[in-house]
Amino acid sequence: MKSIQASEIEYVDVIVVGGGIAGISIAEFLARHSNLTIKVLEKSPKLGNLASGKLEGWFHTGALYSGQDDAQTFINCVNGVEDIINLYSPYFSENCNINLTEKHPNFYTPTIIPNPQGWFNDQPVYIIHPKADAPEISSSRLKSDAVQINIQRNRVLGRLEVAYGKQHNWKNHNTCIAPTYAQVENHEGLSCSLRQSTQTIRNLCSQFDYSYGINPSDYEILHTLDCSMNTSKILRDLVASCLTQGVTFETGVTIDKLLMDRYGPIRLKSLICQTQQGLPKRLKAKLFIFAVGEGFKPFLSDLQIRARLKRSRSAMVVAYPALAHNNFVRMSTKNRFHFNHFIQQREKGKQKFIYSMLADSGYARDGEEEGVDIEPILESAERYFGQEKLYNRHLFSYECVKTEFISEEEQKRRYSYWIESNPQSNYLCVLPGKFSFFPTVAYQAYQRIKTLIEFEETFPKTPFDSKTLKDIKEQAATLVADSYPLQIFTQAT
Repeated sequence: MKSIQASEIEYVDVIVVGGGIAGISIAEFLARHSNLTIKVLEKSPKLGNLASGKLEGWFHTGALYSGQDDAQTFINCVNGVEDIINLYSPYFSENCNINLTEKHPNFYTPTIIPNPQGWFNDQPVYIIHPKADAPEISSSRLKSDAVQINIQRNRVLGRLEVAYGKQHNWKNHNTCIAPTYAQVENHEGLSCSLRQSTQTIRNLCSQFDYSYGINPSDYEILHTLDCSMNTSKILRDLVASCLTQGVTFETGVTIDKLLMDRYGPIRLKSLICQTQQGLPKRLKAKLFIFAVGEGFKPFLSDLQIRARLKRSRSAMVVAYPALAHNNFVRMSTKNRFHFNHFIQQREKGKQKFIYSMLADSGYARDGEEEGVDIEPILESAERYFGQEKLYNRHLFSYECVKTEFISEEEQKRRYSYWIESNPQSNYLCVLPGKFSFFPTVAYQAYQRIKTLIEFEETFPKTPFDSKTLKDIKEQAATLVADSYPLQIFTQAT
């Protein structure tokens, strides 16, 4: 006689599927502003172990997208700065170290506040923007290349000056207010108060030019609000806040089936799952939120989601110890000249790792058998840092997967967030696009959730204080995975 295996049944108000930055930030914000019972499911053994843990940790405030034809992604990043200052800096006052500072009398702009324990490193990202005498232009036979690089340069200077220079006062009636799309696009003028450099950056530019056999060229070098961020710390603080609000987490969960009610408006009745121990489980809720990144594909048909999703793979190269002490990105109209260098610092026990993250704009589409070519990244690194310095480091490479949506208006990659729901359904689908969008994604998802289920809104009376919550902090640290480079170092040593 076969033994009967019982299936556990669990009910909560809200189930969040996906334990990356999107799912965790939505659960945290919803828990902070409601009395709903919330459960987060993750297929990996730990939270933040997939795309959220493999990124280079670039906090995007718009600099990288300031030269694009369409300013929408730039504005999305700028709006994200407004959201984090209004919605996160007051609550996570210990560690969310970005806020408005008075640069001139009664004139405020966002600033990264130095804090060794903060989410953001106060070392800025310098934009290196070439001019007509740079290698990619001087070696070209096309006059249009010089015209295009000049158009892009003008966009970068103008948009960044409006957003973070001396054109827009971010403080209005004690609230942080970002510039509008119209303000950004209507500004004319090439004067930019963000022009700033370091000797290290100038030396790197000169070395790059010498590698092409030309004398040092004239670059626009801008000090931006972009910076590196400690993604693991952000995730752990958000999880700790979740735990204080009663959110539960379950990892190692496999979803076998979505049980749909197809009579009338399509609604999700239950998730049929297997626990980490291989036991069957049925999960029911008022509302289901899918924030599963690259795992969306199996669910699209059942949920009748019409959005076109695109997965692409990009390469990261990790160099330890770090190659330089500055963050910089080279912008260009030619993809093969794009290059990013980021400094990251992580600790494991008593050991501290300070390392470089190297990347470019190369990617491979999902389904292509060949992996992403890291040779262009290594070649650029050789030109900036020299072969000897580069290959005397411990070097590792890996691929990360980005899941994005393709807009209906134009068939191109869009680094923007995506939230979709049906007013008559009981589920919500979310893609953050970038880690940096988590404040906006959480807030916008919250606004959408209010249209799908009824609940009483609450507002925290005091900031989150992790100093008095040692057990909670330890539990959060156990739940969240180390960043992928730190996992590599730990295994290698």
